[in-house]
Amino acid sequence: MLLKKVSELLHPSLLANRTKQGEVIARFQALPKIRLSKEPVTKEAAILIPLCVVDDKLSLLYTVRSNKLRSHRGQVSFPGGMKDTQDGSFEECAVREFEEETGIPKRSVHTWGRGNTIRPYFGPSITPIVGAVVDFSPAQLKPSTDEVAKVFTVPVALFADAANRRHTQFRSNYTLPVFLNGEETVWGITAIITHLFLTALLPGGVYDARLPSIKRYEAKQTKR
Repeated sequence: MLLKKVSELLHPSLLANRTKQGEVIARFQALPKIRLSKEPVTKEAAILIPLCVVDDKLSLLYTVRSNKLRSHRGQVSFPGGMKDTQDGSFEECAVREFEEETGIPKRSVHTWGRGNTIRPYFGPSITPIVGAVVDFSPAQLKPSTDEVAKVFTVPVALFADAANRRHTQFRSNYTLPVFLNGEETVWGITAIITHLFLTALLPGGVYDARLPSIKRYEAKQTKR
């Protein structure tokens, strides 16, 4: 029954259903706000959570940051960057950066709305924008080699499965999710945003928002 519900919620037809898209955004905005730093915001950034259909499966698109960049080299991220004075909104910033990083025209992106702005411990505030890439094809990708080392997609159902999720526990008593078994391990702020989005996308307990214990996973592996 649960698998059937997941299949229904993740049907590719979601990308054409504005009513359901609005419901996802409403749940996304209703989630608790994350503010890890008390310092005043001096810089703002926006990222795009790009949904697309790959092999008839609703998927998320990620990038791996180039080693040429000054910060967060080689890390998995969503397309995005600093908000410019020319950007009229966070949505404009997110789709502009998406085009610059992936080479896919921003006109191909249909934005649904935004989630709550996140204030990390360091760096700019981050506003996540949800959007669908219409008629996505890997052949469209022309990544910027200065910014992106790799672009890849992951079926949403893969990361929605608790078997592919762990967590990192920090001494300061906070926990971060980690997503496994895609082409790359997703961790850090990108994993937080993925976790929040999946909570909004798959409501009613369909997505188990609890973070699986590392010890529980290790015990399961030992039994095998």
